[in-house]
Amino acid sequence: MKIQPDSPAPRRGALASTAADFRELKGNSRATVQELQEFLRELKGKSPQEMLGVVAASQLARSLALSSALVGGAILLFTAIPYFLGGDEKAAPAPAAAAEPAPAPPPPAAEKPPVEDKKPDPLSTLGVGEELTAPPDENPLENKGDDFLKDLE
Repeated sequence: MKIQPDSPAPRRGALASTAADFRELKGNSRATVQELQEFLRELKGKSPQEMLGVVAASQLARSLALSSALVGGAILLFTAIPYFLGGDEKAAPAPAAAAEPAPAPPPPAAEKPPVEDKKPDPLSTLGVGEELTAPPDENPLENKGDDFLKDLE
């Protein structure tokens, strides 16, 4: 079963023809101008209170206030839910620690000195923190003609 489109005109792809795009733009702008003219005809000859009533009939301000309140309420709701349901991680271990007796510290003779691992500092192997001095009469940032890509040709 095929569903017939609402408009009998075939749809064309985007950027199919510049001339067709301009014709469509002209038709759409003509419709917009007609809508504006009709709106201005409604306002013509009316008092300011009646004009405000026509503008208020669009309910733009009411819709804006309603959407702002709904978004603000959603933000508060989705912030409060994790806050109140999150629980306190610090309060849970405290009663458990208080219930168990503290283990006796081992005698001082039994303590062994910690064994230090002799791994080199990764930052020092990368050269972080090193200071290199440049000759005072030469700019180190100046191009010296070194082409490091010459071997790749």
